[in-house]
Amino acid sequence: MKLVVCLDDRRGMMFNDRRQSRDRLLIDDLERLVKDTPVYLTAYSEPLFSKNHINYTVTKDPISEAGKGDYCFVETFDPAPYAERISEIVIYRWNRHYPSDLCFTLDLDAYHLTESTEFVGSSHEKITKEIWKK
Repeated sequence: MKLVVCLDDRRGMMFNDRRQSRDRLLIDDLERLVKDTPVYLTAYSEPLFSKNHINYTVTKDPISEAGKGDYCFVETFDPAPYAERISEIVIYRWNRHYPSDLCFTLDLDAYHLTESTEFVGSSHEKITKEIWKK
């Protein structure tokens, strides 16, 4: 399964049960990346995807339901306990410090960085996309 997360500079994911930020062009970039591959996500994340042409499935447990080649977009929980299921990680970095009370703790030592690109977002001057593979 291929994990997709958005992180701040301190690996923060959420603050006060809310996402730290959102960016329309980031979702457009993800759409180009995944093409027709299914993306599993929670109901919380669905509004980010409803205006795009991404083949997504809303579920309470997206990591458990995503298949081997599927993508899983995670915002509301730390995916570290599922490390064995994750073959690839797509990290979108906000390149900012935001307050956070939920952080990404997955150890990237088992992965290697295969791609790093930057683009201008709709709300961020610079978003960095990293692709990590086992």
